[in-house]
Amino acid sequence: MITFLRTLFLLCCLGCATLYASPSESAINASLVAIGSEESIDDIRALSGIQEKYQTGYKALYKRYKNTKEEHQKIAKKFEEAGIPLFFSLIPYCESNFNPDSHGRGTAGLWQFMAQSGRTYGLTIEKGNDERTNVCRSTDAAIRYIKELKGVFGSWYLADFAYGMGELKLQRLIRKNKSKKISVLLKDPEFPDGTRNHFAKTLLLDAAIHHTKSDNDTP
Repeated sequence: MITFLRTLFLLCCLGCATLYASPSESAINASLVAIGSEESIDDIRALSGIQEKYQTGYKALYKRYKNTKEEHQKIAKKFEEAGIPLFFSLIPYCESNFNPDSHGRGTAGLWQFMAQSGRTYGLTIEKGNDERTNVCRSTDAAIRYIKELKGVFGSWYLADFAYGMGELKLQRLIRKNKSKKISVLLKDPEFPDGTRNHFAKTLLLDAAIHHTKSDNDTP
């Protein structure tokens, strides 16, 4: 009986390890290509050891994804129809833990819009009716915003950086470094840690969910 229980325990541990294993480098590189990067993970020294460094955060976010997969698919469909990489459909996991009722410091909803930004992209924000917490409406606003950022900066990964740190901050970093490369921007000491962490964890999620082949849909 003890041997059976020990075997069962080991199998459960093995199953959990497989479920939350970090994606391979090839999957991460596929994710980088999908958001317009000409650099591989080997070229980006600031992301060296990304699988180990962000393993704990990645596990928690991937578990949340598994628990909200049906809701996420509705959002992913909107991004697919808009011609935006599915990488961006995963932003809410890092922004709000995929909680439409989430509130931060002046932000709210899946996409954590500030009130001014939300109104700029068509959301009604007033007492008793804050559309930042409306999944459909806020996702449509996020799509408009992300497409606009892509138009301004010319690549999808820069659109993600701008989403995280703001347009003016990113423009200043690009001018300072005279480069738009991920490897150059991420190593700048003025690159916000929050935006770097947001990008790294979203990259891992995207690699696992959209670029990892598996018979049982696990990374």
